[in-house]
Amino acid sequence: MGGNAFNKHTPPLPTPRMPPEIYTQILQQTLEALRKHYQHVGSPIEGPGKPDFGDIDIMVATPLSPDFSPLTSTRHLVSQNLSKTLSAAAYILEPGNPTINLAVPWPGPSPQLEKKFVQIDVHTCKDEKEWGWNLFHAAHGDLWNILGTTIRPFGLTVNDKGLYLRIPEIEQVDRKKSMIFLTDSPSQILEFLGLDEERWWAEFGTRREMFEFATECRMFWVKEKENEGEEGVGDVVGEVEIGGQEGGEKGKKKLKHNDRQRMAKRPIFKEWIEEFIPAMREEGRFGLCKITREQVMEEAFEKWDVKAEYEERLKAWRLVRHEEELWREVIKGSIPEDVNPQLRGAAIRQLKAVIMEGDEWEGTVPDAAKKNEDGFHDLEVVRKFVLENWKKAGEVGWEWQQKRAMEGMKAKAEKKTAAAAEKGAS
Repeated sequence: MGGNAFNKHTPPLPTPRMPPEIYTQILQQTLEALRKHYQHVGSPIEGPGKPDFGDIDIMVATPLSPDFSPLTSTRHLVSQNLSKTLSAAAYILEPGNPTINLAVPWPGPSPQLEKKFVQIDVHTCKDEKEWGWNLFHAAHGDLWNILGTTIRPFGLTVNDKGLYLRIPEIEQVDRKKSMIFLTDSPSQILEFLGLDEERWWAEFGTRREMFEFATECRMFWVKEKENEGEEGVGDVVGEVEIGGQEGGEKGKKKLKHNDRQRMAKRPIFKEWIEEFIPAMREEGRFGLCKITREQVMEEAFEKWDVKAEYEERLKAWRLVRHEEELWREVIKGSIPEDVNPQLRGAAIRQLKAVIMEGDEWEGTVPDAAKKNEDGFHDLEVVRKFVLENWKKAGEVGWEWQQKRAMEGMKAKAEKKTAAAAEKGAS
């Protein structure tokens, strides 16, 4: 929440940003208090060089007593127990949100009129694995934002669930459907990215130190100046990035919308894009791309055995797109629009039934309705069939519609007659 959760509390409770000494004091007190009630208690490693802090984030898992478990007590009761344990003045609990916001008194004496508080966010994880993942994913503040821009051009994404491999053909249309889950193991992810695990779990002393660590990712490289006007490596094809880090004004234009928004709110990420990357370009460092997206994909296949899932997802996606093209462009699109609308509509419905739904045509299955072993039609065969037969299909379809309409009217009349007879008999 950034320390703003209690602005709308009744009454509002001031939670100003904390200097490092207040943050450290309250953090240690909170960790010690919660370790009496949870087996797993931790706080994400903070980013380097922060002059102040908006709130304190705590991750907990495996309650040691029923009073602190949402599985055996209501979440309100758990919140009340946490509030009592931490001597909080108030707490906020939102439905469906595993995080509880608590306002604890600012340490040290303060006049009543100037009373202020520290916001503590306690996030309850379902188990030790989720707890470890959250600490990993939230570590070092902006580091995952930085690494995200590094690994994204190579088809990789890390979110709050794990590491994913994206399918290029699908991500241009539907990013979510393009994602193949690889792992939620921090060790496996760091190894795959070429980052030192021991160094990851230690706090960085400076931003520069963290930036240099990020450059150790084996997918990190900086686009050289002399390539700026060239097409190919370093450009964007559709929405799929295929190049290295660029930074500066030109690099900012190629960032995703979310990354551009992030620059406005995250000074460290802004410094990475506007200062560090351009400096690396000036120094001529990291100008060599050591691996391709295709190589990353093949390595992911081998390491996590997801090739079959990848190919099945891609095949299913292509089949859906194929059927959309078959219906919209080949069947509907091959029938003239300047003909009787009723005849055209009947032809479209009839041809769809024959080609896509398995109805026979003149007592047989035409070649246009046949699919190959992967489920695809031959679009040229279909187009030829539609052009040659749409008029007849329209006549057959219209006749069937008229017959169905007459049968409907007859059934309705019979129902009405039966109802009248039943009413007369009573």
